Amino acid sequence: MPLRYTTVRKAFPYMLSGVVLTLFMAWGLPLLLASRGLGPVVAPALVWASVSPTDGAPLPPANTENWKPAIMEVRRSAFSDWYIAYPSTARDDGEITWPTLGLKTLVDAGNTNRKLRHAPGAVVAEAPSAQSRNWARIDTGLAGWPFRAFASEAWYRATTVGALEYEPIPEFRWTIHIGEIGGQQALVPLRPLLIGIAFDIAFWSTASWFALALPTAIRHRRREKYGRCALCGYAMGKHEVKRPTQCPECGATFTPDPLRFVHCPEMHFQNAYVWLIFVSSLDIMLTWKILDRGGVEVNPLASLVIDGWGMQGAIAFKFALMMWVIVVCELLARMRRGAGKFLAYAAVIVSASPVLWSLFLITAHEFFPKVLE
Repeated sequence: MPLRYTTVRKAFPYMLSGVVLTLFMAWGLPLLLASRGLGPVVAPALVWASVSPTDGAPLPPANTENWKPAIMEVRRSAFSDWYIAYPSTARDDGEITWPTLGLKTLVDAGNTNRKLRHAPGAVVAEAPSAQSRNWARIDTGLAGWPFRAFASEAWYRATTVGALEYEPIPEFRWTIHIGEIGGQQALVPLRPLLIGIAFDIAFWSTASWFALALPTAIRHRRREKYGRCALCGYAMGKHEVKRPTQCPECGATFTPDPLRFVHCPEMHFQNAYVWLIFVSSLDIMLTWKILDRGGVEVNPLASLVIDGWGMQGAIAFKFALMMWVIVVCELLARMRRGAGKFLAYAAVIVSASPVLWSLFLITAHEFFPKVLE
């Protein structure tokens, strides 16, 4: 039970963010675009006509010369769509049809190879049969991104029963009518589309997690890698042999790492090691220069190595000794940082001493030869 509570508590902010972003994409952003004169009003209009499902031709008129088929005007934009349904002209028997059957664009109505189109299920394509002749236009607005989450309706009553002309002021359903902006109605859709809402919340919750939790998790892992508390960033001393079970700064429990012993942490005194490598290399080069000019190695251990294996052996011995000193410094630093630091800088000073003496000898031999006589 505590684990489930913790999981829900951690997921709640991202779920809340998903809900807020879903509402913003369905309500706030379409209104902002409408205030700028953008949205479905500037989208190209597609006109779909009801056709016979058998032969693909427009539904045949009755004995009326001015008969018009039922059509659906479609305007789509990135964040909202309009679907406007118009009924057909009344037949001799007084019946009218709405664009509920298969739909095709007017230019393709007679082409049987064209697939039939169907309006989304959330679109109101017809009026109730008992009131079918009382309405001349039904607008359905769908809003939301990436899935349509809410719908609005605007019903235009016919001026007379069965007429195609309609009154200018519609009857709004499932919507909050704010006003008219730039020739289009500013609406807040209220009819929920449950599947779209669920997918939108899931999408935006996941996006919120990737935007917030993932960088935080990466930052925590990076802090742990460099020996810091994942929550507050307190330097825990990862390279020390003994570590506390909790952070002394914020009290967070340190995550045990069973493979910690195989990790390769950073060295403690990189600057000192670079200087040690530098002065050791200078020592080798200056020793070779002095011996090449007839000098003598006064260090008995170095002289023994040079006599037995030459300068190649001296180079190998010098760098092997240097690596051994670095390893000892790291081992000491993991137990007592101060001792390791002292040894590292002492090794630099000791290695630099013969370099300074060799530089003095070479300079004196070149510019003041009488001093050495």
